Amino acid sequence: MSSDAPNNPIAEERLDALLLTSLMSSRLCHDLVNPVGALSSGLDVLNDDDMDAEMRDEALSLIHTSTSKAVALLKFARLAYGLAGGYEHDISFEEAKELLHAVYASTKATLDWQVGDPSAPKEEVKAILLVAHAASDCVPRGGDVVISGAGGDYLVTVTGKRLILNDGAPKALGGDTEELTPKFAPLYVAGLLTRETGGGAQAVLSDDNITFRIKFDRREKPDTALTGS
Repeated sequence: MSSDAPNNPIAEERLDALLLTSLMSSRLCHDLVNPVGALSSGLDVLNDDDMDAEMRDEALSLIHTSTSKAVALLKFARLAYGLAGGYEHDISFEEAKELLHAVYASTKATLDWQVGDPSAPKEEVKAILLVAHAASDCVPRGGDVVISGAGGDYLVTVTGKRLILNDGAPKALGGDTEELTPKFAPLYVAGLLTRETGGGAQAVLSDDNITFRIKFDRREKPDTALTGS
């Protein structure tokens, strides 16, 4: 390989893609390590002949809860991160809502779905899923997450007793890659999907809520490489 390879635009683009892939993979592993680890612990208890009936019942409950959480996260990731539905395909919002309800079951946030359209282009559904998942982290003591909008312009509004919007969230959503971490990589992807259509995304913290706005310009066609990765 020649010494000037790092300056090759194609090489730089590939490096960026690999970095983003690494960040997203790390985020997915982080989400899954807790339920999978708990599942393993529950199985260890069941395999211990010295455990009494009460401990076994608790282990079975842990296995059931952890399995449900892991399955919900995997189904969510398949659509939000993956290629579920193919490249050119509108996605039913009913499917997205069901996925989010399953993911929210293991959080302290309550989902209120108020989107007006029955379906939307895949990149829009992906962005909503990614932002809505991140929004649940903004209310660690419990709260409401309302998803509303139509026609490519959506709001995710968060209210609760204690609101937290880490500085990394709006930066990632706006496309700032400096010090981008796995935690906020999904928000970076959500913002990227909007900007590929000529739209944009932002997150704003006020005294009584956090508002994420996701706006798409449907007059332009996004790169399918982004919606299918």
